Amino acid sequence: MKDRSILLLALAVICSSGCQPKGDALLKGPATVEQAARVIDLSNFPLMAGAAANPNRAIASLTYKVAATNVKSAFDFQRQKLATQGWKESAHDSSITDQAASSTFTRHGFVLSVSSYPGGDTDSVTVSLVNHGNIDYGKLPRPGGTKPVYVGNSVAMYVTDGAVAGTAAECRKLLLAEGWQPYGSAGDSTWFKQNAVRLNVTVSSAPAQGGKTMISFSSELMSADLPALEQAEDLRYSDMTRELSFEIAATKEAVVEFYKKTLGRTHWEPTLEKTVEIDEKPTMIFRNPAKDMLTLSFSSERNGKTPVSLQYQSAAEIAELDRQIKARAPELKAELQRREAKAAAEFAEAHKPLPKISITLPGDAKAVEQSASEIKFTVGKGKARAIVEAWRKEFRADGWKEDVATLEGMAGAVSLSKEKQNLTIHYTDTGFLPAEINLSVMGAELESSHRGSPGPH
Repeated sequence: MKDRSILLLALAVICSSGCQPKGDALLKGPATVEQAARVIDLSNFPLMAGAAANPNRAIASLTYKVAATNVKSAFDFQRQKLATQGWKESAHDSSITDQAASSTFTRHGFVLSVSSYPGGDTDSVTVSLVNHGNIDYGKLPRPGGTKPVYVGNSVAMYVTDGAVAGTAAECRKLLLAEGWQPYGSAGDSTWFKQNAVRLNVTVSSAPAQGGKTMISFSSELMSADLPALEQAEDLRYSDMTRELSFEIAATKEAVVEFYKKTLGRTHWEPTLEKTVEIDEKPTMIFRNPAKDMLTLSFSSERNGKTPVSLQYQSAAEIAELDRQIKARAPELKAELQRREAKAAAEFAEAHKPLPKISITLPGDAKAVEQSASEIKFTVGKGKARAIVEAWRKEFRADGWKEDVATLEGMAGAVSLSKEKQNLTIHYTDTGFLPAEINLSVMGAELESSHRGSPGPH
């Protein structure tokens, strides 16, 4: 009995010095997606009753709207769920008011930000959860002589007497030496990636600190580990879409070879050896043993640089898309058939022969010029009005509507219509020269014959 007590006491002393139960040990470096998902997978995190459909959810982030009376009740729901999973709330990061509620939670070295705030309309609240990964900012490499200003769970700030440019260069050098890879930049901020953690480093002047240089660290977990070429420019990553986009002054072939080699190390394989055109974009698909999918696509070159996109979709997402497509197959097939029938009808309508309008020209018609849509000729002076008057009566008797009619001794015009056909007759008869008569048609074709008396057929 005494020996057992001594053993238990010794075990207690050892554990008080840092022993953790199996499975709770802190990771030695930035987490992979798989390691982070074993701690928390926000794509499966429970939603409040009344949550809007189609939330923006991924392994590392979750945002949704909920019909809730206030931000506190929405925040408390997340707090309680996290507590049951062993997450510890940080007291000094919490801010709970009627207007907004936020805090950070920690577990196994991971940091989770949770917030709730009015959703933009009177009856909803927006809830947001973001996994910042498992970075201990205090252990990140920094230039010598830096002093802490604030070190929290989701952000850390330090100051130094060094110049901004030199400090930024030194930070980059130190991080590269510890395995961090460049992952884009904007203004004073530079991003680095290691495994599935994206680290933001901002180096800027700090007037509030007496003109010293401020170094700020923050991070986020990526729901998809998407590598990027070091020379990539204007690099952007969206966790909600699991998409990486950038521009690069390199050939499409060089980018493809980089991804074949880099992704191959983690068992991603291209489905084809070359890109294929999908939606007019050269595209290559990669799959892994878990049947997840990466889509590499290229847009048209601009200013000597090629826009590139790399997007991740899980096997579950692909299966759901396939299910939705199959469920909608009858509807999509019917819609396709409807469109095909409409296109065929429109084609037939556009290519069906035009109706013929037969015109009998007077026996003394001369200088006749004729095409499918127009007939011109001359007759003896003083005869034009009588010829057009005769046509006018016969066309009306044949069902044509007279839209305009002006007939004078020296000139006149008649405009008639029938269904989709339009016929216009002009004449000029000065009494000195042969009279000129012109017929033109739209939506039909003219054909003529010569007889002793004019008339339509």
